[in-house]
Amino acid sequence: MRTVKNGTMQGTRAGGGPAGEPYGGGYTVTTVVVNYYCADGHRTTVPFIWTATTPPLWECRVCSQPAGIDPLDPPAKVATYAEKKTHLGRVKSRRSPAEGDVLMAESLARRDHPETFNVPAAPRKAR
Repeated sequence: MRTVKNGTMQGTRAGGGPAGEPYGGGYTVTTVVVNYYCADGHRTTVPFIWTATTPPLWECRVCSQPAGIDPLDPPAKVATYAEKKTHLGRVKSRRSPAEGDVLMAESLARRDHPETFNVPAAPRKAR
């Protein structure tokens, strides 16, 4: 494609974008937006296609508690729900302190004596 001033038009290619037809092929889907409310007062908005049956409960996107459709009567909190954990908290819940000590000793041994583990030593930087 040529323009009057610059010769070829930069940044274009065949099939590079919508040329007159609407985005998505021109199909629109009617959706229904349902608000779910948890016991902590969070609101989760979920779009559904209009033919789908909406579930009575949904997981809150903020706190992962169950959320219901009625804002005045949300479902009760789950008793076994664990609060948000850090990475270290998740690692500690998977391993006992004794297992952690064994892993730490192995890691330090790998660092200090890489030749016994068939691990090439990293070159040390000179100061």
